[in-house]
Amino acid sequence: MKSKEMTKLPVADFLCPKDIAYIRSHTVSWESPINHHYYLEYSYNRTDWYALNGGNSIVLPQEGLEPVPELQSHDPKGCEVPLSILRQLQSKYGAPEPVYLCAVEKVSACISQLPDKIAVSYTNGMTEERPVIWEGSKGKIQAPLYAAPFISHRADPYVYKHTDGKYYFIASHTDAGHNLNGKYQYLYLILRCADTLEDLTDNSGRYVEKTVYERKPINDGTMSPHLWAPEVHYIQGEWFIYYTTTISDESSWRIRPHCLACTGPDPMKDPWVEKGPIRSTVEGDIAFTDFSLDHSYFHHNGEDYFIWAQKTNNISDIFIAKLSDPWTICTPAVCLTHPEYNWELHGFPVNEGPAVIKHGGKIFLTFSASGTDALYCVGLLYADETADLLDAASWTKCPYPVFQSSPVTGYYGLGHNSFTRSTDDSEDLIIYHGRQEERYLGEGDYQPLYDAGRNAYVGKVFWGADGMPSFSVPGASIAAREEDLTVRAE
Repeated sequence: MKSKEMTKLPVADFLCPKDIAYIRSHTVSWESPINHHYYLEYSYNRTDWYALNGGNSIVLPQEGLEPVPELQSHDPKGCEVPLSILRQLQSKYGAPEPVYLCAVEKVSACISQLPDKIAVSYTNGMTEERPVIWEGSKGKIQAPLYAAPFISHRADPYVYKHTDGKYYFIASHTDAGHNLNGKYQYLYLILRCADTLEDLTDNSGRYVEKTVYERKPINDGTMSPHLWAPEVHYIQGEWFIYYTTTISDESSWRIRPHCLACTGPDPMKDPWVEKGPIRSTVEGDIAFTDFSLDHSYFHHNGEDYFIWAQKTNNISDIFIAKLSDPWTICTPAVCLTHPEYNWELHGFPVNEGPAVIKHGGKIFLTFSASGTDALYCVGLLYADETADLLDAASWTKCPYPVFQSSPVTGYYGLGHNSFTRSTDDSEDLIIYHGRQEERYLGEGDYQPLYDAGRNAYVGKVFWGADGMPSFSVPGASIAAREEDLTVRAE
């Protein structure tokens, strides 16, 4: 984008007027001399607070450490720290704050020649053009607007935009009428199609649906067959759906990746057939020898890649391999990420739900971490597009979650996302699931896996000046204040 004269917005003064920030601990544990766990959150204005490290504890250095009274007192105002100190914390524990408009293009034109779009800048360094609707010389910058929830009672949402512009949606199907009752959950794979992304949303009346696969409860009808995490892909000119299900009639938990193939060119009209479990041609390889799920596909430099989550010693890692055909991997499974940080270890040691997006010469792989309650969150790996993607050393892992729950906006347990493009193809979007209730593992017999309260949502991907993605805060506006969306032409 060509450099244009911009008008700065007062967002910096609004958020951080004195180059200082505030830190507080919402829980502190001093149970032993070696157990110095802080649950830290920060604010720029003592009004909006953001939890570091995905809301998980931060263990401070142990030797020579004395309790910090300002944190231990639970002062709701927090203690004042230089902004430079906060930046150091954010480099290790993340910066889960909104990305806001910080400058807009100065418009000098007669009313008959007012532009349909103007340049804007964001607090993460991103610049782009956004549409404007004018009333005389006064204009309103159009913020992304999608229904929230976008689609209700659908977890692990996947949206695919086809080459003809049509959108396809598929997700883990839950039954809100039998909430928390496992035998009624995850019985169907339902494919939805619409002409625009907006038309996919519930109650639009402008989409069509088709049940492409269903399975009855197993073990005498008492257990879910776990039809999980379906994705629809167009590979080598044909349609395929990847999904997870059990390979046992007695146990829900012996799950493996499977594949469906469409028998014709129209996925909404032509029949689908089972290709069975994903297989490997590598003799003695670890692939699919244990609990395996959440598989995805991407094409890069003429090669087809398959990524999935798999348990080893009851720990869920993410693996990658190449495909020889859409249901067969032909190279050894390579582990890309293993749960190591405490935001990946809550409830269960989990990395799962991989998704890929490309930008600026890099390949970014998001994944979900921890148990599926309110501390479920999204992590990030990235590699150069010219690197050997089957070499784990080619990938860099962020030490903090990049997308997490937000009590301010009321979104919890964010995870298992996919990526797509907007209807006008102007921006990258993240499709993710979240809850509207803050609930946790250990609350009585609560089992979040069978809670139908996970819904699909849409968010904007903000590409920073450093080429890294930011997913902002779920449900947040692109403007710190409503008036920041207003522009006036000179």
